[in-house]
Order: sequence, then structure tokens, then C-alpha cells
Amino acid sequence: MGSFAFAAVRSVARGVTKGAACVLALATSGCAWTVFTAVDAAGSAIQAGYAIAANYSSPAYVTGSPANVRMVCIELNPNVSTIDIIPAMQIALEQRGIASGIYNPGAAPAGCEAQLTYSATVSYGRRALAGQAVQYLSAIDMTLVERGRIIVNARYETGGLDTDRYSSTAIKVKGIIDKIVVDKRGAPSLISASSTPLAPPGSGATPAQ
Repeated sequence: MGSFAFAAVRSVARGVTKGAACVLALATSGCAWTVFTAVDAAGSAIQAGYAIAANYSSPAYVTGSPANVRMVCIELNPNVSTIDIIPAMQIALEQRGIASGIYNPGAAPAGCEAQLTYSATVSYGRRALAGQAVQYLSAIDMTLVERGRIIVNARYETGGLDTDRYSSTAIKVKGIIDKIVVDKRGAPSLISASSTPLAPPGSGATPAQ
């Protein structure tokens, strides 16, 4: 959890402490105002924390070193219902100068430099000071395999007061991609980054490069 979130928690704690003091001294003039001001300030701090975190996310665990690759083949996971996760991965890879393609399970292209597998968990929750529950990705796992060997694995997960839990799929995915592949921007490119069409399910065909 970031320092900003800790600051927000401290603000809440100070508000609670002041509130308790007011309960013990009801006759003190301006006490109610102090309580509401402290609570409002803490709420504003939390909201500001969420606003900052909405543009930033970082994986909770990373095992291995970033892979130095130019082309990644993404294995489609039919168990993940979040439809924007694959476009988010392809965009994040392209932003680091890495081309990507998609393939069905068991139909990996023969010339694939590295395979990327993923899983994700969807949860529901309420934002601070908001009443309606919203859907968000509470966990994402990505594993990069090169020539049958796991190069790097990374996991994002929410917990406690993590202020990035309601960040977009794109932000969370980029946070992981940035940790598992070397940035190839500026390096001589052998393959232009592009989206490759998905082979029809059950066809056994590999995507055209």
C-alpha cells in the first residue's frame, strides 16, 4: 500500500480520536464542527488517493526477470470473462515495442518466440463514499514462457486499503506487462507490433504472421 494510502488512514484515525474527545466534552463549543471537518477531510484524502491510484498500478508479486523478446503469443483463456483484458495486454506490449498475436489453447504457432498465459478474477465492491457496487479485477496472473521454460511470473491482487482496486483493466495490465518484458522501444525492430487475428476454435490453424 502506498504512502498516500497510509496518510489517508492516519487522517481517518485522527478524525476518530477527535470524535471521541468530543463525545467526552459535549459542552465544548464548536465540537460538532470539529468532528465533521475531520471526517470530511479524511474522506477527501481517500477520494484523492483513489484518483491518483486510478492512473497507476503495480503487481503484488514478480518472480523472475523481464524477458528480452520482440514477439509474444497470447494464449486465449476462455475462463476469463473480462473482454478488455486481451486488448489491454496487446496495447501494453505495443507500448514497449513488442508485437503480439493471439492463439487458442493447444494451437501455439511454431515460430512463437514466447507464450503469455493469464488468468483473472472479477470481484464487486463499492467505492469510498459511493453506494452502487461496481465490477473490478481483483487478481491477475501472467506467466511468460520461452522455449518451454517459465521466464517470469507476475501477480496483481487487491487487498486491505489498496487504492488501485478500482483502476481500469488497462492500468492494472500495464503495471504487470511493464514488469515482465524489457522495453524494446528504440531498438531495431524485426517485426512491427500488430494485432493478429484469432484462429477459428478447433481449427488447429495458427495465426498468420
